[in-house]
Amino acid sequence: MALGPPFALAQPGSTSALQGSQILARGTATWEALPARANSPAMSTSGRVQSALLFSDVHLGWALCSRHHARWLRQLPEAVDDAELVVLNGDIVDGFRQVQRAPDQELVAQLAELAAGWRREGRRVVYIEGNHDAIPGPSSQLFPDRWCLDFETRTGERVRVLHGHRFSASETLWESYDRAGRRLLSLENFVYGRSATLRSLYRFGPGWLVSAVGALECLLGRRALPTCLAPLVQGVDVLVHGHIHYGPGRGRIGHVPTWRTGSWVSPGHLRTADRMLRYRGGRFERIGWSSGRWRAFDDGR
Repeated sequence: MALGPPFALAQPGSTSALQGSQILARGTATWEALPARANSPAMSTSGRVQSALLFSDVHLGWALCSRHHARWLRQLPEAVDDAELVVLNGDIVDGFRQVQRAPDQELVAQLAELAAGWRREGRRVVYIEGNHDAIPGPSSQLFPDRWCLDFETRTGERVRVLHGHRFSASETLWESYDRAGRRLLSLENFVYGRSATLRSLYRFGPGWLVSAVGALECLLGRRALPTCLAPLVQGVDVLVHGHIHYGPGRGRIGHVPTWRTGSWVSPGHLRTADRMLRYRGGRFERIGWSSGRWRAFDDGR
C-alpha cells in the first residue's frame, strides 16, 4: 500500500526544477554543478519493499578513482541481484570535478545503461539529488528529480532516504562552501586526469592532505546532522543518508536508527570504506566487495 499523509514531509516543495538534468548514455556532454534544485516532494513507493539496494557518493568523473569505478560497475549487477528498488542517493556524477575525460564519460554511460536495464526488468530506480550531482546534457535517461524518498519495508518500517546536504525543498548545508570549492576541485581533476605519474604519487603525499580535509568535513557534517535532521525523523522508523564519506556506517538520532549509503571513492579519499546499503530479508546491511564477492560488513564504517 502507498504511504499515507502522516508520512509526508511538512514542506514538500514545488515541482521538479531539474528539467534537462540527465546522464547521457552516449555522446559528448557539458558537465557542471546543478544550477537548480530538485524540489519535487518526497515520493512514496507503492506497496511494501521486499528488497532494495541504495548507494551514494560514487563521484563518477573523479580521475583518481576511474579504475576503481570501472571495477565497481562490473560488479554492480551482482549487488543489485533481486532488488526491486534501486536508489542512487546523490553525488553519483561529480559536477564539481566535472567529467573531463572520455574514459570517465564512458563510465557514466555504463551506469545509465545499467539503470535503463533495471527499469526494463521492472525494478524501481530513483535518483536523489546530491550536492555534487551534475547536468550532463539534453538527452534524458537518468536524472536526479527529487531530494527525498519515503518507502515502507516488508515489515512495515517507514524509511526516509535523503542525501544529507539539504533538509527541505530550499534548505541546504554549507552551500556557500560548496560554491567556493567547485573551481578548485575542477582544476585538481584536470591536472590529475592528464598525468598518470601524478595519479601514481597521490597516495604518497597530496592524497593525505585531501583526505584530511575530507575527514574534517565529514566530522563537522556528522555533528550537524542530528540537529538538522531532527524535524525529518518524526513519524519515521529508519533514516537513510549519504553525503558523509568517513565515519560510522550506522548511528541513531534520538530513537531512530540511521544508515549511510556510501561512499565508493577510497583511491581519492584514503582510508574510506567502499560500501553500499542493502535491504533484504527484513534487515538493512552495509555491503562491500571482498575476496571476489559481495558480503555484509559490520565494521562501524
